[in-house]
Amino acid sequence: MRTPGRVVIAIVALLLGAAAAARAEPPGEVPARAAPHRKSLATAYLVTIAATSAPLMISALGAGEPDDTGTGDTRAAVFGMVGIAGMVLGPSAGHWYAGEGVTTGLLLRGGAAVATGALVLGDPHLERPAPTLLGLLGAVGVWEVGVIWDAWTLPRAIRRHNRALEVQVAPLVTTHGVTPGVTLAGRF
Repeated sequence: MRTPGRVVIAIVALLLGAAAAARAEPPGEVPARAAPHRKSLATAYLVTIAATSAPLMISALGAGEPDDTGTGDTRAAVFGMVGIAGMVLGPSAGHWYAGEGVTTGLLLRGGAAVATGALVLGDPHLERPAPTLLGLLGAVGVWEVGVIWDAWTLPRAIRRHNRALEVQVAPLVTTHGVTPGVTLAGRF
C-alpha cells in the first residue's frame, strides 16, 4: 500500500478546493480595489487553528513507515519539517489575518525552535542528559508561552485592525465650494 501517493492526492485536492477562481481584467483597465473589511475574531481563531493543525496532520499522514530503500527516512524528515513549521508559524496566522507582521509569540517560538535545534545538535546521543533535558524543557516552556501570547493578544489585534477602518480622511465640501483642509470622520 502506497500511503505517500494518497497523501499527495489529498494535499492537491485540499489546495484545489481552497483556491479561488482566477479573474482577469481587460487590457488597460485598472481593477477597482475592494474596500478593506472588518475582521472577525472567530475567523481569526479558526485561521490560527487551521494553520497550526493542518501541517501537523500532513506531517502525521505523510511520514509513513520506513522502508528498506532508505527513502522513508528522508520522507519522514521532510514531513517532520512541515509539522515543525506549522507549530512555529501557525499560531501567528490569526495575527497575519489581522494585518500584523512579526509577533512576540512568533519570536518566542522561533527562539525555542533554534534552542531545540542547538541542543539536539550539541548532544545528539544524550551523553549529558541533565543539561540537555532541562534545556529542552525550557525550550518547550518558551514555545508554550509564545502560543499563549499570540492567542491572548489576538483579540487586541482584531480590534486594532477594525478600529483603523473606522477613521476616514476626505476633503470637506461646503456650499461655498471646496474648503481647504482635511476632515476626519469616524466613530469614537
